[in-house]
Amino acid sequence: MAFLAKVGVPAVSSRDIPVNVAVSAPLVGAARAGVDVDALLAAVGLDRAAAEDADLALAPAQRNALWREALVRSRDPALALHAAEIIPWGTFDVVDYVVAQAPSLGEGLAALARYFRIIRPDFNLAFEADASGGRLSLDLPPTFAGVQPYTTEFTLGCTIARFRRLTEATWSPEAIDFKYAAPGHRDEYARVFQCPLRFDADATVVHFSRAALDLRQPRADALLRPVLERAAADVLARMPPAPRLTAQLRQVLSEELRGGSPTLEHVARRLAVSPRTLNRRLQAENTSFQQQLAELRCELARGYLENPRISIAEVAYLLGFSEPSAFHRAFKRWTGHSPQAWRARPR
Repeated sequence: MAFLAKVGVPAVSSRDIPVNVAVSAPLVGAARAGVDVDALLAAVGLDRAAAEDADLALAPAQRNALWREALVRSRDPALALHAAEIIPWGTFDVVDYVVAQAPSLGEGLAALARYFRIIRPDFNLAFEADASGGRLSLDLPPTFAGVQPYTTEFTLGCTIARFRRLTEATWSPEAIDFKYAAPGHRDEYARVFQCPLRFDADATVVHFSRAALDLRQPRADALLRPVLERAAADVLARMPPAPRLTAQLRQVLSEELRGGSPTLEHVARRLAVSPRTLNRRLQAENTSFQQQLAELRCELARGYLENPRISIAEVAYLLGFSEPSAFHRAFKRWTGHSPQAWRARPR
C-alpha cells in the first residue's frame, strides 16, 4: 500500500475491491469517498455476491445506474480518476504482472494492449509505435455510450498511474485526445495526466514521445517475464471471441422491447453510431436490423406463449406490436402457426 501513500489519497479496504472489473471503478471510487458500498450495490439491484462474480456482465441500464448512484452518493464528479489513482496493484490479475516485467515503458504498453482482453474482452485497446513515438488508442463498445467519460477516465488513469510507478520516473504523455466533450472537472484531468488535453476528438488516443517509450522499468525480471507471458497467453487462448455488434444490438433490443417498438434510429443512438453505420456493420456480420428484431421477437414470443397466464394480447404488447392482429400475422410468418395453435400444440 506504499503506492497509495505516495499519491496522497486514502487506501480502501480489500473488501471494497470487487473481483468483477465491471464494477471495480465506481465501487472503489465510492469507497474512497466514504460511501456505503453495500447500500450502493443494493440501490442498483446488485449485492456483494454479484460484485464478486467475475463473469457477471452488467446490462447497459444497470451499468449506467451504478455509475450514476456512485457519482451522486460520493458527490465526486472526478470519482473515476480518483479510483484510478488508488486501485491496488494486482487488481487486474496476470495482466498487472505481465506488464511489470517488460523492460521498457513501450514494451509494457505493447503487452498491456496484447493482453487487455483478459481485463475487458469487450474493449479495444491498441498500441502502435514507430521511430517518432507511440499511440495507445481506446475504443469502447457502443453500449458504453452512457458512461464513456467515466470508463475512459478510469482506464487511462489506471494505465498512466501504473506505468509511472513501474518506471519510477516522472513523465507524462505528449498529449491525450478524448472522444467526448470536456468535463466540468477538467482541472482534475490536468492534475492526473499532466499533459495537453484535446476533447471532442475523432478517437481516444494517448500520444507518447520516443523518450518516454524508452524509459526502463528497473524492477523488471527477464527470467520471470516469459513465464508470465505464457500464463497470460494461455488465459487469452481459452477466452471466447470478443462480442460482435450483433450481440450488443440484441442486448439493446431486449431492453427496448418492453412495451415499445424499437426503431433503427433510436437503437443506433443508444449504440452511439449513425443508422447508416449500424446498417453497414450489421451487413458485415451477414445480418440486418430487421432480421435481428424479428428473430428476437420470435424467440421471446415462444417463451411468453409457454406461460398460459400471459394472454396473447399481453404478448403482443410486450413485443412492441401496436395491436394483437399485427403480432398474429408476424408470428404466423415466423413459425407457420398462429399464436393460439402454437400455445395449444402437443408438448
